Amino acid sequence: MRSLHLLAVVSLLALGNAATAQEIRYSWVDMSFMGQDIDRAGSLTPLPGQTVDIAVTDGSGVRFRGSVGTWKNFYLMVDYGSTDVDLTGTVTNTDTGFVQEFADEYDVTSIRGGVGYKYSIRYGTDIYGELTYDSLDFDFGSFAGENFDMDRQDIGGSLGVRTMIGRSFMVDVHGRYTDVGDTDLTTGILDPDTLFGIGVAWEVIRGLSIVGDYEAGEISSWSVGFRLDLDED
Repeated sequence: MRSLHLLAVVSLLALGNAATAQEIRYSWVDMSFMGQDIDRAGSLTPLPGQTVDIAVTDGSGVRFRGSVGTWKNFYLMVDYGSTDVDLTGTVTNTDTGFVQEFADEYDVTSIRGGVGYKYSIRYGTDIYGELTYDSLDFDFGSFAGENFDMDRQDIGGSLGVRTMIGRSFMVDVHGRYTDVGDTDLTTGILDPDTLFGIGVAWEVIRGLSIVGDYEAGEISSWSVGFRLDLDED
């Protein structure tokens, strides 16, 4: 329902601004500061009588994205994110009574790349779909002989609407499915997830925009940064 409400709002805005809008652009690169809300916990017993418990909360880092198009309405896209997540944990040995707490930061890397297809429903408003190959990598290392690391690649896809409001403001609303969107730190399994997102791009000077995105799912994320337009028109 959230995605339907967002799509309805974007459609109404598109109808009211079609006369002054410009075409959606599909050739650009951007760089952003990225934040994540992971909020996961896990527990492993690497040795008899010894347990390692961890809790992962927020992450922050960088995000790089790019798009190249269009050829007969097709375009190529890539989305790379790398964050350092906050982690706390406890090593407990029930045989000796040993207990040690620790805290550190560790790497989470996400990569999406694939092909998209856009269909213009009116000037300045496109429906688009993307088919992607997704990768998610949790790199925690080892504290006391355990292994919480996870790395998996699989397919994903998204469907959304992009519309221009006036000549300098774009809104993007989408729903996205991925086979590697959620995690269980105890079992080491990466599970599917369905996410809903909204993004904006405000062109402050010709060819340079401020961008912001938010995507809600089992692992939510947001980003703020700059976009360089590669189109010549």
